[in-house]
Parts: sequence; structure tokens; C-alpha cells
Amino acid sequence: MSPEGTVKIYTEFVVLHDDVPMPDEEAFCPSFWQADDFDSDGDFYATGLGGRWSDLTLRKRVPDGPDSVLTVQVLREARDYPPGLRESHELERFFDHRRAGRYDHLPFVKPGADLAVTALATETGNLPDYREFLQTVNMFLSHTHGHVISPWERDQHSFTTEFLD
Repeated sequence: MSPEGTVKIYTEFVVLHDDVPMPDEEAFCPSFWQADDFDSDGDFYATGLGGRWSDLTLRKRVPDGPDSVLTVQVLREARDYPPGLRESHELERFFDHRRAGRYDHLPFVKPGADLAVTALATETGNLPDYREFLQTVNMFLSHTHGHVISPWERDQHSFTTEFLD
């Protein structure tokens, strides 16, 4: 419990997917972008990336409770620039698992295909913001045709059934 008596929820899903351009940044937790007190950070705003950004943090400030925060971190096998510290330390292991054959059963994991790993995480004390996060993960799975690979494996259909139905 936080000092205000509000429970904070932290959840992270890691998605393995084809290296495709990211969805428009405003598709991630749309209500955060529309909040009265809001902040964003990351390389998503850089020009010339062609949708290949790797970092997005959204903070929706809540006056009477904990802020709601969304973080999106992307690591690509084929990179145009070196990854940040977090991506290389926390997400590279999923490429090690791929090289070891752990994901060979997934339909998009083919020899020679460039993949990406994306971690989507939220910290919030607000249940509607948490549901919006789950909808954002679902949107991302639909956009990339990827699979959640951590904390367990889920395709979009089983993710929707588990968390949104």
C-alpha cells in the first residue's frame, strides 16, 4: 500500500515480434495523452526513424493518488544505433533464448528473419488506467502479430481471453 492507502499495480509484458515500424505513439494508452497533467519522454519524437523508435515513457499525473506510468522499451536485432543500457541488459536475453531455439515453434520465428523484443510495462493505482494498459498490449499484439513471451507465452487471442474478456 502506498502512503495514501492506494494499491499500486506493476505489470510488464515482453513481446517478441517481427521488426516492424511501431504503431503511432498516441495509440499507446490514449487517455494518457489527453490528460490535463501529462508528460512524455523517449526517442519516439525523433524525425527520420520511420517508426523504428525504441523508447517511450508516458506519465499521467493523478492529483489524489499515485501517477500512472507506461513504459515501452524496444530492442531490435537489426539496429540503426546502439541500444540503451536497460534494453541491452534486460531484453538481449530474449534474443539469446531465440538463438537457443526456445521460440522456434512461433510462426513468425524463421531463420534469417529480423525480430524485435518490446517490453510494455505499467505502474498505476488506477484500475481504468490498468485496463487501458491491457488494451494497449492487445493493440500492440494486433499491430505486430507478435507473442507475449514473458512472464508466459500468449498470442493475441489467448491474451484477449485471459485479460480482456
